[in-house]
Amino acid sequence: MRTTYVYDKDQGKVIPKSVFQGVRGHSVISDVEPFTSPIDGTVLTSRSQIRAHERKHQVRQCGNDYTSSEKPSWWDDRHG
Repeated sequence: MRTTYVYDKDQGKVIPKSVFQGVRGHSVISDVEPFTSPIDGTVLTSRSQIRAHERKHQVRQCGNDYTSSEKPSWWDDRHG
C-alpha cells in the first residue's frame, strides 16, 4: 500500500499525511482587480460580475496564461 507524505515546516521533516496536523481554519480570498472584458469591453470588478458575464456570453475561463512563441496579432492594440 502506498503512503502519501507531506513536509511539516514546524518539525522540519517529511511525515505521513495521515498524521499531519497542518494549519486548520478559514481562508479569506480577496476580490479581483477590476479588468476590461475582451468580449464586450465591460469593466468587471467582482467575482459575481464575472460569473454573470460568463453566463450572459456563454463562456468559461480556462486560465490566464498565454503560451506561444509569438504574440497574437491583437496584442499590441490592447497592451500598447
